[in-house]
Amino acid sequence: MGRSGVIERPDLPPGARRDFNQELHALHRRAGLPSSREIAEEMGRSHASVHNAFRLPKVPSHELAMAIIDRLTLRVRDWGVGIDLETGIETALRRYARLWHQARYEEESLATQGDPLTMSEATRTLLYALSPECSVCQKTRRLRQPHDIVALEAPDEKQLPPRLRKTGLQPEAPNPWRLIHLCSGCRRRRETGDLTELELREARFALDRRPGAARHYAAYLDQLLLGAEPVIDGNVIGSALSIIKDDPAVAADPYFLNHGHIKVDRANGSLSWGQYECTDDH
Repeated sequence: MGRSGVIERPDLPPGARRDFNQELHALHRRAGLPSSREIAEEMGRSHASVHNAFRLPKVPSHELAMAIIDRLTLRVRDWGVGIDLETGIETALRRYARLWHQARYEEESLATQGDPLTMSEATRTLLYALSPECSVCQKTRRLRQPHDIVALEAPDEKQLPPRLRKTGLQPEAPNPWRLIHLCSGCRRRRETGDLTELELREARFALDRRPGAARHYAAYLDQLLLGAEPVIDGNVIGSALSIIKDDPAVAADPYFLNHGHIKVDRANGSLSWGQYECTDDH
């Protein structure tokens, strides 16, 4: 922090925590950039606690955050055309209280989620291509990468032999049909039981019927064949091929990569190396 009162911001990913912190800094600027020591003295708090509320990625306590916001709003002299000071302060306090609750909810959710799922970039790209928004409610807001791709519970079924099973053998290569893209609201509905695993599986398989799904699976299959996954699950290949074959335009003739050195045959799920005539732009 310099003498001007400017306080450095924490490095936060997109989301409610960053929104709250950015708005807190914006209010600080609007209040004339008082130093954290000035604010702390007015509040009867320690300088470190006030400075950390602005500087650290952790969401400050509600009591501390609202006390800082209360002091800053008293310093603002202009809330906009036609808005008197009393109305401006009341509106700001309600808004910042809402932002704080959203930030704290996000922080608590991330703490209970643990590490995000580990998966190859090919699998992650497939999920985002099939469903750039939440796969259940189709809303793009409140997505929290990389925690917005979650694993579905495994249905009761006969397990494949370990040599054929990718999930469990290679955790970095999960079965894409056991993954779904969810916003924080739908994750919360799942946790409370309002969204069942059956509904989630139905939403996941509905993605395969979307227009253009075959094209996304074709690109995914190409990546698998080119070694994007450490272990290739025969069932994953077969499921992708069945979707691709439903679209004749995607599953048509083989094509060539690396200027004719690799022949990709999606219909049969195979690659061939050699000297082929390059007939397209791949």
